[in-house]
Amino acid sequence: MIAVVVLIGLLGPSFIEGCGQKPYSARVVNGENASPHAWPWQISLRVNGQHICGGSLIDADWVVTAAHCVDRNPSPSGYTVVVGAHHRNGHTQVQEEFRLRQLFKHEGFSMRHLKNDIALIQLERPVKMSSKVNTVCLPSSGSRAKEGAQCYITGWGRTVGGGNAADILQQAMLPVRSHSDCARVNGRLGTVEQNSMICAGGQGKGGCQGDSGGPFVCNEGGRWVLRGVVSWGHSMCRTDHYTVFARISNFIGWINTQKSGGGGGGGGGSGCFDSDPRCPMYARYCRYDQGVRRSCMKTCRLC
Repeated sequence: MIAVVVLIGLLGPSFIEGCGQKPYSARVVNGENASPHAWPWQISLRVNGQHICGGSLIDADWVVTAAHCVDRNPSPSGYTVVVGAHHRNGHTQVQEEFRLRQLFKHEGFSMRHLKNDIALIQLERPVKMSSKVNTVCLPSSGSRAKEGAQCYITGWGRTVGGGNAADILQQAMLPVRSHSDCARVNGRLGTVEQNSMICAGGQGKGGCQGDSGGPFVCNEGGRWVLRGVVSWGHSMCRTDHYTVFARISNFIGWINTQKSGGGGGGGGGSGCFDSDPRCPMYARYCRYDQGVRRSCMKTCRLC
């Protein structure tokens, strides 16, 4: 991401209960490097200790990220989630790493069209909330951010296309764009689906590789609301194109279904579940495919 400056206020940190609250000490003015813990819901999704994608803490033990981040390996055991991080390779006093209990990738997702680019993660145990680690608010189902709203993208992605990933958490203000504007600008890159996607960008700023799955948040009524999950954009992160996000308000019902245990693959008890909604189709491979057996324990009757 590309941006400009950060100002840190003189007030000490203060924690107000509830979602979408940032520390008073983390005032943002179109920054590049975020101040520590300015975005307390930001998580790092990792494989073998290496950051691969961002995500957002939406409940004490639930995280939202992008489906394409977990498409290659649907097994919860392949990932960890880090909360409270500021440096991609560093450590903070509140930083903590969690294993995954369950992983749900949207059953309608495809890498061909990137529709329904959303995944839900349940952590092995709840996160301890504070001013530095907190949840972001979810929007009401079907609601939309206002065109032109000045919202923020955050992540450890590359600061320029083809460059290195950022070590310090980055932030950038991106105005929300209309669907017609986004379809015109990004149309050659892919289909911008009106209901399940939202676009933002311009002014020399945007998302890049490594930001995927991370939050796009808007300040609404004094609380920060998760309006999007970083999904796709120009392959070289050109800022004359917009960043496209999965529109969270389109998936509230899906999120609630997975959390309540009514999903199509893995929503049951924490001890016996499928981590891939396609497991019923893979049942015939249960006897000899170890990958299927790991991901489809319920379907394969291994628990």
